[in-house]
This record gives sequence, structure tokens and C-alpha cells, in this order.
Amino acid sequence: DIYASWCQQNLYYPFASLGDWEITNFLLTSRLSMRAIDKFLSLHLTNSLPLSFSTAKELRSHAEMLPSRPHWNAQVVPTTHPMKSPVTLYYCDSLDCVESLFNHPLFMQMMDYSPFCLFTTTKCIVRVFTEWMSSDSPWDLQLKFPKGSTLCSVILSSDKTHITNMCGGKVAHPLLISLTNIHMDIRNKGSSHAFLLLALMPIPAFTHPATQICSVLEACLFHHCLDIVLEPLKQATCFGRMMSDPIGNLCKLLHPLVSYIVDTPEACWHAYKDTPHR
Repeated sequence: DIYASWCQQNLYYPFASLGDWEITNFLLTSRLSMRAIDKFLSLHLTNSLPLSFSTAKELRSHAEMLPSRPHWNAQVVPTTHPMKSPVTLYYCDSLDCVESLFNHPLFMQMMDYSPFCLFTTTKCIVRVFTEWMSSDSPWDLQLKFPKGSTLCSVILSSDKTHITNMCGGKVAHPLLISLTNIHMDIRNKGSSHAFLLLALMPIPAFTHPATQICSVLEACLFHHCLDIVLEPLKQATCFGRMMSDPIGNLCKLLHPLVSYIVDTPEACWHAYKDTPHR
């Protein structure tokens, strides 16, 4: 990050303060035109505020300096069985998605960086389980990992979704990713955007005459695509990955997959295991 040194001095860089960013966020997410924004910024009351911009053009230039979301990749997945059309997998780098969530400034006060135990009283008789970090599992994982490493566990979620029923029956199969470090009440809010779209899993159409064989081939192809998407996370779990937290401190992170949210039919599909992947 070319602005890392500036972010260490000012968490909200390229904006001057939290208030500056809040006004920026309001103007960028509103439907105001550039001319209307210029008119708003020219008001006497607005000029009295310590803003880092005075025109809509300056506001846009500041916004372009913000980190972009992870870039999309496309890969044609070869298969050994005939299909109606080639299969293309669209996905983001899984480590880039994890880093985007882990160093997000809005989650700075809403994350846990180490396992903890919570009790109702100081006598430690009744234990309370609130977050995943308050359970026994992170303690067991932390003991298996090298000293000095930070547990940054991953949550995945996928569900095949019908986009259109009357116009061709279009179907999408999104794969989402989040972190257990983020507090549950924040993570489960759609407005927090704590789940990122990691991949669009392909919807294959095999031409094999047996329906049961087509289902098995689809499951194998799904597992093969998961291997492609999650390969960076597998490497990072074995060797670790240096990332900065929301305030700029470098941490050596390990990324085990601890939860996969699916419905019952897809859970049975995920449980399928076989040697060939396609």
C-alpha cells in the first residue's frame, strides 16, 4: 500500500478525520449530481467545517485513493466429460478478501484478536458463550499454531439462488466469505458488508444421459472449483501470512476454515467425496 505511512499517522487518510469521512460517505452514496455537491460545499456553514475538499472534483479524487475491493479473475475449468458449454469460474483471491475484512477500519472496535473466556461472575462458575472466540475451539487451535501468530478463522457460505424463473430460469451459485474475528451482531447485519462475494461457482450442464451421473459430476466439479478458490488460504494456513490490522500493526495470521453455512441439501452435496475432481 503506497499510502501505508500516511495511514499510520491518520487512520482516515486521505480524509482528515472521522467527521470528514462521514460527510464523504454521505455524499458519495447519495444521488446528488456533481453540480449539487458543489452547491452544498459552497454553503457558508459547510465552509466552516474542517473538510479536506471544497469541490466535487476534489471529493472524487480523494475517493479514488481509497483501497479498491479484490479484483475478479476468470478461469476456464476443463472437464473430461462432455458439456453443453465450457465452464468458467469467476472468483477473487481469497487472501485479498480476508485482508480487506481484517484491516477494515470500520471493524476496528468490533473484532477479537485472541480467544477469551467469559463468565457471569468473578468466581468463574457459569461460563457464557457469545462469540466463536469465546468457545473452546479457538483455544485448541491456538495451541497447535506457532507462538506469536494470530488466529484469523474463516467462515464460508454458499447457496444456489434462482435469479429468474419466468425468463430462462437463470441460476447463480455465490460463495461468500467472512471472519470469526468480527463480532457476530455486526457480521450478521447486511449493512455491515462483513460477508464478501468470493466466487460465483459454475452451474454446469453435463450431457450424460443418466441424471444420477450428472449429479455426481456436478459435485466433483464443485469440489474442484473450491480447491482452486481456496488454495491461497490453504497455503496461508500452513505457513502464515503477514497482514496489517485496522490501526496498521503487522500480524502473522493463520486462516483455518471453521464454519461453512449451507442448507441441508447443499450440505449433503458438500459431503460428497471422491478421488477424481471432474
